[in-house]
Amino acid sequence: MRTMYKAVLLPRAEKQLRKLRDQQLIREFRECLREVCEQPFRRSKVGDLQGVWAHGFSYRCTSYRVAYFIDREEQTVYVIGLGSHEGFWEEIKRYLK
Repeated sequence: MRTMYKAVLLPRAEKQLRKLRDQQLIREFRECLREVCEQPFRRSKVGDLQGVWAHGFSYRCTSYRVAYFIDREEQTVYVIGLGSHEGFWEEIKRYLK
């Protein structure tokens, strides 16, 4: 049996989730977070964002992403951002500086 990680939304990610008004989109993000907790080691970024992991989904013809760090000892994923793919990685880079 695989161990489930727990998700912790950092303040920036919490604020981004609170701003959403579309209830179905909120459910999609929550489903995405569940998938991240089940399999956190799916896609790692390289270059400037080395150490940042990502998972995404499509909703109403728009791509969305969730970016996070993984703490293996605590078995926790720390969500640093979520939103539409357009300009997403530039925002994450700015946030991490």
